[in-house]
Amino acid sequence: MKVKARLWDILDNNKVKCHVCANECTILDGKVGICRTRKNIDGELYTLIYGSLISKGSLDPIEKKPLYNFWPGHTAYSIASVGCSFRCLNCQNWSISQATPNENGNQGSYDFEDYRDRKLSLVEMTPEELVKRVKRSGAKTLAYTYNEPLIWHEWIMDTTPLLRKEGIQTILVTNGFSTEQASEELIDIGIGAANIDIKGMSDEFYKKICGVPVVQPVLDTAKRFKSNGIHIEITNLIIPDINDGEEDITKLCEWVSDTLGNDTPLHFSAYHPDYKQPSQKRTSLEVLDKAYTIAKNTGLYFPYVGNLRHEKGSNTYCPNCGEVIISRMGFSLSNIKITEDKKCENCSHDLNMAIIGEINRDASSSRFSFY
Repeated sequence: MKVKARLWDILDNNKVKCHVCANECTILDGKVGICRTRKNIDGELYTLIYGSLISKGSLDPIEKKPLYNFWPGHTAYSIASVGCSFRCLNCQNWSISQATPNENGNQGSYDFEDYRDRKLSLVEMTPEELVKRVKRSGAKTLAYTYNEPLIWHEWIMDTTPLLRKEGIQTILVTNGFSTEQASEELIDIGIGAANIDIKGMSDEFYKKICGVPVVQPVLDTAKRFKSNGIHIEITNLIIPDINDGEEDITKLCEWVSDTLGNDTPLHFSAYHPDYKQPSQKRTSLEVLDKAYTIAKNTGLYFPYVGNLRHEKGSNTYCPNCGEVIISRMGFSLSNIKITEDKKCENCSHDLNMAIIGEINRDASSSRFSFY
């Protein structure tokens, strides 16, 4: 639905400037920003997707986000809308990220030639209704996910405090392309965790693949969130012949280690051709294994591998003794070797700063199956 936006300035000639994402679009009267969801109406900025959801929500394993060191084994109530601040050539969720909402926020449409006649119905919901649904589901966490949540700023600002009052942690699965103003507001309302997708370490990559000019706002968001107590995990989708070189992977690993700390989980994810297919190849297990090894050699405690079965890449290892403390089969926990007070069963290393939140020890190994 349409509501007045936050974080914008009035400019001359009925133009406005948005400060929610790092594109900081200057928007003419009657036009929308790059995200397609924030519109200048008579010299005032509105979001068109407040409470506009692609469905009433779904229950996912939190490991699917992916978050492996935050409330392991729990269910995340997952919600999404339409639109995105990026134009990624490889987007796997392009059918929602590249949709444009109507002014009422109850329907999406497409600019693509072959999709001009297709419509996407959106579910309208109030913050209070969302809280009731999450409580009924039994989920301990809620994830803003699938499309880019940072452009859903007003909805997140209104729903997160209500969810926190009910003991429900909130999660951003995000490209991290935020402004300092927007990030500070998200920090202040108590976002619990974020998985930030660092897609590459160069401006050239972001220009070519993502359609934005620079990577620095993403790095700044990760650093700002981490330094202000939000649990951070990083994802890097490895695209063959584009960002799969040893130099690319090493640069990312060293930045995570030096800036966010060796305790920051880093997920390497396998690419498959989708949307505009910047590469026709799938990521090989050999490349993912190389990335895992580089991360370990850099000193990162918690590297992970996703979208392909990897002997070690699904497990969590004790950073002190190296023993497996959480084994996984797909997205499900199969073996937990952590005491109730979060000590490694093998060496008694304190894991309270490494594994955040409750561990769901009752999760069946077949509850959610990736394979």
